[in-house]
Amino acid sequence: MDIDNKPMVNEHLANERTFLSWIRTGIGIMVFGFVLVKFSLVVNKLPASFFQDANIPKNGFTIFIGIALVITGALMIFLSYWKYRQTYKLLQQGKYLYSTLMLTVLTVVIFIMSIIIIAYLIMAAYPFMF
Repeated sequence: MDIDNKPMVNEHLANERTFLSWIRTGIGIMVFGFVLVKFSLVVNKLPASFFQDANIPKNGFTIFIGIALVITGALMIFLSYWKYRQTYKLLQQGKYLYSTLMLTVLTVVIFIMSIIIIAYLIMAAYPFMF
């Protein structure tokens, strides 16, 4: 390895670590969405006698939240690959400029989904207030 090329190697390795971190995050969000959907389906299949004293809503909204989380995770994986390739090309050309657009968009999407989940949990816990 050429000593002059070491900073460029470090930049590419940092780009790859960032990409892999986004992949892990996307997979985690997808797994959470999958578990949410599967749990909702299991709860909906249980006999009503198990929930005699509980008022559990069966509106299927949890399934939509889970599917939205899986889609968000898949989108995050796709966008992270796109960003990785874009950064790779810019590093090769020596024209890399830091951008937070993708980070901002994904943060807003995940924050909005978190608010929806929190609102749903509150409505499910206190159904008589809404």
